Amino acid sequence: MAGGAVAGDDGLASTHAYESVDLGAMTAGTTTRPMREQLIRQPSSTQPVLTEVELGAKAAPLPAMEDACSLDSEEGGAIGGALASGGIDIFAPSNRLFCVGYLAQYFAVGILYSGLPATCYGFFLGYLAVPAHTYATVVVMTTLPWSFKLFFGMLNDTVPIQGQRRKPYMLIGWSVCAFFLLVLAAQPLPDPYWCVGPDGRYVKERTLPDGKTTAAEPCNADAATAGGGYALLMILAATGYVVADVAADGLTVEYARAEPEKRRGTTQTTAYLTRALGQSVASLIIGFGMNSRLYNGSFDWGLSYPQVMGLFALPALAMVPITAMLVVEPACSRRPRSLREYLHTSWRLIRGGAFFSVVLFSFLSPMVANIS
Repeated sequence: MAGGAVAGDDGLASTHAYESVDLGAMTAGTTTRPMREQLIRQPSSTQPVLTEVELGAKAAPLPAMEDACSLDSEEGGAIGGALASGGIDIFAPSNRLFCVGYLAQYFAVGILYSGLPATCYGFFLGYLAVPAHTYATVVVMTTLPWSFKLFFGMLNDTVPIQGQRRKPYMLIGWSVCAFFLLVLAAQPLPDPYWCVGPDGRYVKERTLPDGKTTAAEPCNADAATAGGGYALLMILAATGYVVADVAADGLTVEYARAEPEKRRGTTQTTAYLTRALGQSVASLIIGFGMNSRLYNGSFDWGLSYPQVMGLFALPALAMVPITAMLVVEPACSRRPRSLREYLHTSWRLIRGGAFFSVVLFSFLSPMVANIS
């Protein structure tokens, strides 16, 4: 039995005990939607107890977790040195399926985070032969949505959808990402910029009668101007998975705050290790699958750009049902903070010395690392 502090409607914290629950039981049987949550208070000799959740016609336990709308740490009720009480142990054996659904978010993000920019060299610089400055711009633009991560976070923190702040945004983000990746996969390619020789290589030079070499004439000069549409679709696909990633990061914070002190950091470490595995898979796909001579590679065979986009669409598509069925998030039981309250709290946090040092490092580190 874990104790926790729950703030009432009047803003004063009242202490409750939460009955321990088994998340694995949620997968048993058939439940109806929409789910109707009903908290039943029962008298106790010491503290009132929050017991069951009624899901349509069947009763199943709801994951005990801190209020989804609360951003404040709770002290005095947490067990084992946890930063907040009433949380979910996502790595418990009984929660194995929910752990898979949670970590799958980061695996899919890793594939797209590494894979989408990696296609730019072979496709834009090799196949379309865009100017160097255009290629550099495209590479930067495919990662541009990450610059808006703060604003996406503010959105799902302050604007819940049907009482939830994470899961709906994951579904929206993955749906958007999958849609635009499928559009890229179905997009017909123009002929390559350069003519293709008998050996499968591009003919970029020709020999004059006097033995000198000069630049060959392109077979499709318009290809160099066709990159804008592909770049825009890639940016929109990237925006989708960034929205999903931001929501997953918010869920990570909620899970991590409930960790006992002896396991503190396990949630973040496992999540980002999973993302690194996804990045490795993307590198293998691009390194072996998109390394033909048409894409400035050395293989006689290879996948085309649309085929690679189709492969990347598969994890994004899979994440929609996985998120719907295997991601656990409690509904908000109180009014979420307004944007003004959220900004005030954020400013107070930034003014703290420790947090500001992290912000300063995150700002200066890329600037120094990119000096060449």
